[in-house]
Amino acid sequence: MRGFIDYLKSRQFWKHLGLAILSLAIVLWILFKLLDIYTDHGETVTVPDFRNKTITELDQFVSGKDVRYLIIDSIYDPKEKPGIVLKQDPEANSSVKHNRTIYLYVTSMLPPQIAMPKLVDRSLRQAVFMIESYGLKVGKQTQVNGDCNGCILKQFYKGKEIAPGTPIKKGSVIDLNVGVKQFGGIIAPSDSLGLPGDDDTDDDAGTAGN
Repeated sequence: MRGFIDYLKSRQFWKHLGLAILSLAIVLWILFKLLDIYTDHGETVTVPDFRNKTITELDQFVSGKDVRYLIIDSIYDPKEKPGIVLKQDPEANSSVKHNRTIYLYVTSMLPPQIAMPKLVDRSLRQAVFMIESYGLKVGKQTQVNGDCNGCILKQFYKGKEIAPGTPIKKGSVIDLNVGVKQFGGIIAPSDSLGLPGDDDTDDDAGTAGN
């Protein structure tokens, strides 16, 4: 035991200990350097602004900018041109690592399809509300002699009658035949032809929303 204590006090022990610590420090320094090289530590690029770029020009746009892109979602927006970038993540002008993937949200090339709602037997006011809530557009409204005054008798798409549940693209125009009662050959005035004050919308607002 005393010999071991004497060895700990010897110059040879401290020499070996110093060499071991130095060797460990050198190894750690090399490892950290290799890690920095592997992760491009401290080397960043500025994210370009992808907004309003078309899908067809993205490959050329990212050339030489040290970033990549990935389209992860498409959004239908009738007010925007189809096939352009709306949003990106990370945002433009932020700093990222080399070859970072930028995630893009673009406008869809085609509008999504929905199921045609049932408008027949509803008032014109209700029908207009449902058409707009489904993302459709109100087209021509034709008054036709019928048993109801101001209710929808038929619904049309591109001149053909369309049944409820039929797949149809958002933004499509729907034409309507609106019933008008006749009494002794005289057309009765209707307060339901899209005028305010129709109280029947309450039951159908929830239907359109669903």
